[in-house]
Amino acid sequence: MRDRIEAYVNELFRNAPDNPQTRELKEEILGNTLDKYDEQLSSGKDEASAYQNAITGIGDVDELIKEYAGDSGEVAEETPLAIEEAEPEESEKPKPATQKIVTLIMWCLIFVIYLVVSFQTGAWKFTWVTFLIGFALKFVIDGIFELINSKQ
Repeated sequence: MRDRIEAYVNELFRNAPDNPQTRELKEEILGNTLDKYDEQLSSGKDEASAYQNAITGIGDVDELIKEYAGDSGEVAEETPLAIEEAEPEESEKPKPATQKIVTLIMWCLIFVIYLVVSFQTGAWKFTWVTFLIGFALKFVIDGIFELINSKQ
């Protein structure tokens, strides 16, 4: 069955360009598939089930192969193997330090107010609303900082 797995992977890469990147990719997929096959066998699966599970785990390699080949079928030398970091979206951009400090101070104050009011009144089942007010204030603070940053 190991030979059958190797033949299957070779068939997947039959039309792939012959270059170091695709050879490395092929060897990695073959090694991972053989490891999965061995794991399946050691867990008690029969050879046919282990083969099927290992092969199914490979998935579609066409997109990976296309990454290493240009329109002419030649590999672009500049193609990095590592995944490049994407530019964070607007909502994921880091907050300025001032905004973080203001938000932290606000949450500390909210917590202290919650504890003081709860101990003074004993109305623990109602004072949790303080945290809802804190969330509303957080949105107000974020909006203020967004306005300030957009004007700069």
